[in-house]
Amino acid sequence: MMMASFEDKRLTVTFPEHLGQLDVLDLTALVADTSKATFYFKGSNLVTQKTKADRVLVFSLPVDIDPIYFKKHLMAQKVPSHQTKVLTAYLAQLAPYLDLLGYQFKMTPQTPETPPKSSGKAQYRFSKAIADIPFYVDYDGAKAEVYWLKRNDMVIKKGAVLKQDMPLNQDGSIGFAQKFAMTLRQEHAEAIGTDFVTTADIHLKSVNEVGHLLYFAGTNSWLVLKDQNGQTLSSHTVVK
Repeated sequence: MMMASFEDKRLTVTFPEHLGQLDVLDLTALVADTSKATFYFKGSNLVTQKTKADRVLVFSLPVDIDPIYFKKHLMAQKVPSHQTKVLTAYLAQLAPYLDLLGYQFKMTPQTPETPPKSSGKAQYRFSKAIADIPFYVDYDGAKAEVYWLKRNDMVIKKGAVLKQDMPLNQDGSIGFAQKFAMTLRQEHAEAIGTDFVTTADIHLKSVNEVGHLLYFAGTNSWLVLKDQNGQTLSSHTVVK
């Protein structure tokens, strides 16, 4: 069973079946440890320079996974052939959890002569023109007015209504998406009333986080957010 906790701006996710642990934390809380694999992110985007990052992801890996090869593989760098199969199998198990968190890595090595292969997922791009457009949520009991202000800054305006009933797994357990949603709600608890109506603006870093906080995710939030004419956020920002 996977466990998740949030404390002092550190989200700790312990993966099931001895798959290791992931810590998402502020740069100021990072302690160098060569036994772990460290990645720098700005919002949900992987960056190579610490100076451009606003958070760090630290993986504590199983004993059979070398952190150096793990990092190279996730950053599309070459690794020994005997390691590729091990890393691919391991990452296949982690991918669903990383996807729920909104973090994606390029795992297929590319060369300048070879065009990148399509991942099959839509890509979205922020533009200044979008910052002044209000987008509305009316989904599964949640209602909100949302603005995408900057690439890694989305604001849910005061007066939003959050979904109250947390969906459970078929066996009655709490799923990872729900745990992540609850950590976000705990982080912004001062702005959420006892009636699940927000009492202040709430700033988040991605569409993924907006969906988790408002209605526990579970759907494509790019299609849930719509402008006053019913046009989705996806249609405004998708890269064609």
